[in-house]
Amino acid sequence: MRQPVSKPIHTARLCETLAFGTAFVLASAAASPAWAYLDPGTGSMLLQLMLGGVAGAIVAGKLYLNRAKEFLRMVARRRRS
Repeated sequence: MRQPVSKPIHTARLCETLAFGTAFVLASAAASPAWAYLDPGTGSMLLQLMLGGVAGAIVAGKLYLNRAKEFLRMVARRRRS
């Protein structure tokens, strides 16, 4: 008897991401406008949030770049052997 083939991990993650994105869009479309007061410190908080996001993206990019370099070095070593 054959076992059912499961979805690859990347396909499952893609489905989860699409489901979350769809739920977010629907929830934000249903929201009513909020007539709220924005504190003067909100601008600096948003600036810190953006700078932190950029710094996080740089660190994540560096980590993935190092992983890719190590993988390519491993492949090169196998070819030499």
